[in-house]
Amino acid sequence: MYLIYRKTVIDLSGFTEKTVPIQTLESLRNQIAYTNRNNFVVDPSHTPFSYPYGAGNCYFLPINKNRMDAPFGSLTIREKRTLLHSHQIDYPADYAIIDGYISPASCCAISFGEQIFRDARHYFFKVSRDIESDKEVAKTLGEAVYYTDDELNAVLYKKCKDDYDGQRATLLPQNDKQDLARMLHFDYNADNEKIARLLKLPPSLVDAMFPTRKK
Repeated sequence: MYLIYRKTVIDLSGFTEKTVPIQTLESLRNQIAYTNRNNFVVDPSHTPFSYPYGAGNCYFLPINKNRMDAPFGSLTIREKRTLLHSHQIDYPADYAIIDGYISPASCCAISFGEQIFRDARHYFFKVSRDIESDKEVAKTLGEAVYYTDDELNAVLYKKCKDDYDGQRATLLPQNDKQDLARMLHFDYNADNEKIARLLKLPPSLVDAMFPTRKK
């Protein structure tokens, strides 16, 4: 939106990173959810809806999407430079300031993004529970995602329900546990300590299976 406001474009000729095309509606949904979920994964002090510099706290939350403590244009030059950590302060005067930062709703087309999802419940599922979609996006981007114990327990529950007659993962024979350990390691980037804890395997065994992940 800033580039539209400035009526300019960025020269990307020197950009060497691989671009990833988004070719389907489902892929677009997954990319939005992945972006809004990412801060929650990195910083456990936040939920997908509380990170102040992400747009996730505006989706399907009108109180945040429409909130404005003050317009950017009302700040002094010094306040603008402090806020932006830059001498370049040529931003739209009507950008909303909330809690001392520019609202993501001023920079992102939140209402359009909301229309990508069927409803608020669908968006919530994508952001907070659709682990498989999140994993596929990370794989496409070549990034490593770290999952919580609850998320990995949900993966184990489904796997055991489908492949092990509903038995609890911790009660399976050791060879089956080792198969699950490989799945957690290779498919979900789980570290050795977490694998040992979730499957109740000896840490020494897990370290022997995955020595490069040993702490």
